[in-house]
Amino acid sequence: MAPPVDAYLCSYPKSGRTWMRFALANLIDEFYGLDLDLDMENMFGLIPNDDGRKNTQPWKTLESYRFAERSDVPMIAMSHRRWDQRFDSLPIVLLMRTPADSLVSRYYHMSRHAGQFKDGIDQFAHDPRYGIPSLVEYFASWEPHSEDQNVVAVTYEQLRSEPLEPFGRIVAQMGIDATPDQLARALEMSSVDRMREVERKSGVGQPNNYDRSDPQAMRVRSARVGGWREELSQQTSDDLVEAFSRSEAATALLQRYSIAPQLASN
Repeated sequence: MAPPVDAYLCSYPKSGRTWMRFALANLIDEFYGLDLDLDMENMFGLIPNDDGRKNTQPWKTLESYRFAERSDVPMIAMSHRRWDQRFDSLPIVLLMRTPADSLVSRYYHMSRHAGQFKDGIDQFAHDPRYGIPSLVEYFASWEPHSEDQNVVAVTYEQLRSEPLEPFGRIVAQMGIDATPDQLARALEMSSVDRMREVERKSGVGQPNNYDRSDPQAMRVRSARVGGWREELSQQTSDDLVEAFSRSEAATALLQRYSIAPQLASN
């Protein structure tokens, strides 16, 4: 039986969750003296997923948490779920990213990493389950709650620009009173280059044997801001903007944090 969750980090897929999981795991490892040899697979035993049993591998679920006997260590879970009642009162970090970049990153994840999508990126963008409709629905569900008292919102773009301050807000929201030096060390241990090196050795818990020599198949891929401009056709970009324009709630949330599609394209 899974222990109760103390705090959640919530995000749409491919919004920086793997990066933040590894950074938080490194921070927790040092702060609580766990002395772990962390890699991109065993980190799920410290920070598991709550995405539903059909949407995650068994060794990444809440039941895989390894530190229930340590009452001082917060049980932090990560979730791609749309807003629901489980997020109503616990400390929440809402991690968001420019939708077009999330879309491109998810395409490479589903096609080259997981091997579950065979068509091109523009076809993927219009897939009702994985593409633009899913993005709009996710952000619309969170709009009424992004400024709730128990929610701290952070963007991937903020983390990439000046990571220490927003990472500090994430850690504090999780109830961990870390020092600036501890925050900086956790981020250093979670640099893009180091995470790629670790992933090449351990993988990232995928059941399929993906090609770790293919940069586009790696879970830690380009880590770029604005890379979608080189990937999406003009028609797909226009369709993305149009789809968000039809959802007042989704547009309001993205404009609030300066990641709305029309702003990102300027």
